[in-house]
Amino acid sequence: MSSLPPGHVMEYLWSTDSTDDQRGAEKECRPFFVNLLELDNGQVEHLRNTGLLPKLNKTDFDVCLLYQAHSTYLHKAFGTLPAGFVSLDASRPWMLYWTLHGCDLLGELPKESILKGIFSTLQACWSSSNDGGGGFGGGPGQMAHCATTYAAVLALSIIATTKTTEDNQITDLAKHVRNYMKDIQQPLLTWFSQLLEPKSGGYRMHVDGEVDVRATYTIVTVAKLLKLPFPQLESPTVISFLQACQTYEGGFGGEPGSEAHGGYTFCAIAALQLLGHLNDDTVDIAALRGWLVRRQMAYEGGFQGRCNKLVDGCYSFWQGSAQVILASQSSSKLKNDPWLSQLNKDGKAENMPELLFHEGMLQRYILLCAQDVNGGLRDKPSKPRDFYHSCYNLSGLSVSQHYGVGTAYGHPTSSIVAVTHPCYNIRIDRVRSIIDFFEQIATSKATE
Repeated sequence: MSSLPPGHVMEYLWSTDSTDDQRGAEKECRPFFVNLLELDNGQVEHLRNTGLLPKLNKTDFDVCLLYQAHSTYLHKAFGTLPAGFVSLDASRPWMLYWTLHGCDLLGELPKESILKGIFSTLQACWSSSNDGGGGFGGGPGQMAHCATTYAAVLALSIIATTKTTEDNQITDLAKHVRNYMKDIQQPLLTWFSQLLEPKSGGYRMHVDGEVDVRATYTIVTVAKLLKLPFPQLESPTVISFLQACQTYEGGFGGEPGSEAHGGYTFCAIAALQLLGHLNDDTVDIAALRGWLVRRQMAYEGGFQGRCNKLVDGCYSFWQGSAQVILASQSSSKLKNDPWLSQLNKDGKAENMPELLFHEGMLQRYILLCAQDVNGGLRDKPSKPRDFYHSCYNLSGLSVSQHYGVGTAYGHPTSSIVAVTHPCYNIRIDRVRSIIDFFEQIATSKATE
């Protein structure tokens, strides 16, 4: 049975608004950490009927992932959405990435007709400039933006690596999407080159936009996946900008002088890892490690995003994956991507180092507190489900299940999701496939 000791409740010398909020978060999680063996038969039967516990084996108390319920919820994004979603009109590529990647981790990709529709929508979000550059906007007719370009390229990479069930070959749609991605390589490179702010070494999120580490990370991710010839990314000023974003706390802020934050920390160290500069010469590794390990909540088991904040399911990935990247930094076989070098024939990474967070407690938080029994995952029990938290809870579940060697929680087969790449956050086998495709193109150009 899935069993972990109760989490540790912190004692405070002085009560403040922050400590009161923390007590509230612990209180709302407490009912979910009940000993399942102590429940009465009616309560246990209810859990089995919802799918949280196995239905057939009445002696099995391992908690399950609600694959079908989550898949059904995520598939809603591929149809007509309610009027309230107009507030996300500038986030269409994001919604498609969150839901497509979530379905992919669940092993529930939508059928090809839906994938074609997703591809058409992403094409409509492409924005070209007069100088031949271009990127993806948040919706049709909107200006190119690094964040939505990143989301669009990840979604395209998923579709471009789909295979037929009959003979495990790349589908015709995947071939078509690959050719499209090949066609946008040069426009992306032209546009990215314009976004560098030369004085600071940071990149702008869009033309005349803000400069922060998200831009650097998203550009690095796209450039590495599509093998863009972009030596500008390796310049000392770009690395110095990332370096300057590390704070006295040990984590990274969005720009120099900002507070350390889980999302920005992930962006900074993932970018540094992919660029081959995550080392003691560039980063205070000890301070970074200390900041990261203090972000797992002692009672809830999930992560907070910043010091003195509450647990939030989305940081299961941002903080969890940051720890995976940091832990693997000293054991890489390939300079910048140790996970692909340790990818076995089953699409799983092997020989991973020990992680400095409790994987089982994180898995327990996701499976018990973050799952909505009606489908979808959430920030915490008091919050509603949404596509964003569904994606990053599932991604955090993946990194905790496949990159650690510690205690696991949940059903040994019915809570497992596919392996995501800790830097790119799409399935690791898809990363290998799309990189191989663009490496072949680069090689053929070099020999022409």
